[in-house]
Amino acid sequence: MNRQLLLALLVTLPHVAAADIVTGTVTPATAKVVVTNAAGETVADLKPGAYQIQLPVGKYKAQCQAPKQKTQDVLVLSEPVTLNIDCG
Repeated sequence: MNRQLLLALLVTLPHVAAADIVTGTVTPATAKVVVTNAAGETVADLKPGAYQIQLPVGKYKAQCQAPKQKTQDVLVLSEPVTLNIDCG
């Protein structure tokens, strides 16, 4: 395949949403957090302490399961995000 044809094909491809890094801390020591995507599917289970996950651009919910039930909306853009989650 020649270079011009390859470039033409790449230009016509739909833009694919990038993923980015989400970092932060989950507290207290007894916390359990589930991160779900817009469709309600679990994309991560977070344990207490520092975490780092990679998520595609989009809207998510961080749901504290213990010790208290809470929900926090998360918006992941194409840049690093810091999200500290307190389930106490």
